[in-house]
Amino acid sequence: MKCAIVDLGSNTIRLSLYNTLENGSFETLFSKKYMAGLAGYVSHGIMSNDGINQACAVLLDFKVLLQQLGVNEMHVFATASLRNIKNTEKALETIKRRTGLCVDVIAGSEEGILGYYGALYTTDLKNGIMFDIGGGSTEFVRVKNGKVKKSQSISIGSLNLFHNHVSGLWPDKKEQKAIAKRISKRLDAVDFPKKAPEKVCCVGGTCRAILNIVNYHFNKEENNRIITKEEFNKILKILLKRDAASRNYILKLCPDRVHTIIPGMLVVKEIIERLHCEKIWVSRYGVREGYLCKNFLMTGSTQELPQ
Repeated sequence: MKCAIVDLGSNTIRLSLYNTLENGSFETLFSKKYMAGLAGYVSHGIMSNDGINQACAVLLDFKVLLQQLGVNEMHVFATASLRNIKNTEKALETIKRRTGLCVDVIAGSEEGILGYYGALYTTDLKNGIMFDIGGGSTEFVRVKNGKVKKSQSISIGSLNLFHNHVSGLWPDKKEQKAIAKRISKRLDAVDFPKKAPEKVCCVGGTCRAILNIVNYHFNKEENNRIITKEEFNKILKILLKRDAASRNYILKLCPDRVHTIIPGMLVVKEIIERLHCEKIWVSRYGVREGYLCKNFLMTGSTQELPQ
């Protein structure tokens, strides 16, 4: 059975089409994303009509595409993009009226657990920490003996840090300090383990982009999924120079994150320091695959595509 999952995020809106198999696994058929930047349409906690219209336009495009492909199963969920605004109900009502789609707004703690479910498809994480840096929030999941012990979410992400602290394209030294201060304050609310965890895994576009840069710079194999602390710090140092070489790296390897990669890396830097870890594993899968697992593979529930 073909099943489409749409992740309505703060930075990107991504459609992934899967083929679900009888043995409970799945195949990814294709993925399409749109850099909607919904967090940029939020002022004083309110998403503007332009932002809601942007979300509707992308969802309608995805809906038409799926119908052309003969796909009749889809599910749309939203994370911090709609969770952390004051006019969530208005946004949901407008999206339903204009697209016919019901959006499932998931809680921050649930988002973290879904990210863990997704990561399990490619990463063995029985004991340790998983984190997910999104555009508008960051989630942490602590795992012990293969079971989730705690899931937390904080309202900082690569895109809202950019919008709240950066005046140009990349943060200058003063803005970097302001971002670092904001990150540190928010992370104080996270229950980090006192000792270095057995394993640290990350999911999400920010970490995948960092991995692409690391693999390219250090001439690693394409299937490498590990970033060492030393490698990360060297790449961050290069990018913070904001010179021609650093611009070329970003424009070549992650052009759609040209404005969010540095704020995102500053979050990773603080997390690595607080976890006292020497390396992190980057999962190929995350929240979307976890959502697929919970709502389709585990229960078989579906939502038909409105006509």
